Amino acid sequence: MNRIHRILFIACLLMANITVAMAVNVKVNAAKGVSQTVIQKIESNLNSLLNEINDAQTTDRPLQLNALPISASAKETLNKLWAVAQFYCCDDEVTDRLWNFKKNYMVRSIPLIIVPDAADKWADGTYQEAVVEFDMNGNITSFNFSFSSRLGESMERCSGSVVDAQRRLEILAWCDRLATAYNEKNMPFMKEVFSEKALIISGHVTKVLDRETGRMTEKVSFNKQTKQEYLANLEKSFAKNKWIKVEFDEVGLGGCNTVTKSSVNENFYGVRLHQKWKSTNYSDDGYVFLLWNFGTGGDPQIEVRTWQPDIVNGKKVDADEIISLGDFESDIVDM
Repeated sequence: MNRIHRILFIACLLMANITVAMAVNVKVNAAKGVSQTVIQKIESNLNSLLNEINDAQTTDRPLQLNALPISASAKETLNKLWAVAQFYCCDDEVTDRLWNFKKNYMVRSIPLIIVPDAADKWADGTYQEAVVEFDMNGNITSFNFSFSSRLGESMERCSGSVVDAQRRLEILAWCDRLATAYNEKNMPFMKEVFSEKALIISGHVTKVLDRETGRMTEKVSFNKQTKQEYLANLEKSFAKNKWIKVEFDEVGLGGCNTVTKSSVNENFYGVRLHQKWKSTNYSDDGYVFLLWNFGTGGDPQIEVRTWQPDIVNGKKVDADEIISLGDFESDIVDM
């Protein structure tokens, strides 16, 4: 988190106890060539959405989205998130870059504060950023919790990367949707986003006796699950936890190499992420690797998901020990 966002985060926390709905004013910084009419519509629509969110949270009522220019899927996501835990925009002026793609626009780094119910008061005041996508006319098409703003900033410095900036942000947007699906406990999304033959690998720490030193040491053992086994366990976790927060940030080589492209199939991309999982009954930190397949003919799907602990024997796992695309290149040939 850079200095500006640290200041914003602190300001949001200081304002967490304010009970009057805060009026939000949105300004976006658009690249040359974007119609001023579209810019104004995006600003107006996002402004209306954030003010509705703030008013609904202050008065403790359901969101009223029918009058807003927002897609059915974005409404559904917002309502599911709202049912789990309310939230509000904690800045009276939201100013951010407008990302301009071929078929849509995107605004990232929208600052939110989570307000869970009494059962999860320990999570009250949690800071969360959101990303909102728009169609070419400026209507809202998607709302998701997002990566740290650092990722968007780092993408601007990746013009020479093998993975172009637009595809990289498209992949990260799908990771945003995945994290949001955990937050809203969206099982239908999980069933769609994982391929039928998806491989799920989870690491856990076990203690073993080092015969040379006579001391107990830790090692990571890995278990494999099918899609069906993983989703069955995930559904149980959803049922046990009222509130879940899954947060991703970049790991490995970082920056431009957070997303890597397969050398054997151009439709496959690997993403190495650090995941923070917090919920009512459980929490952990670890490294996640996702292998995305963009050659399905429809929405991309996850072919491989791995998780491993980030600390073993009291220290951070070395970068070369984190599972990456290279561990699966030979398997991609058969997918």
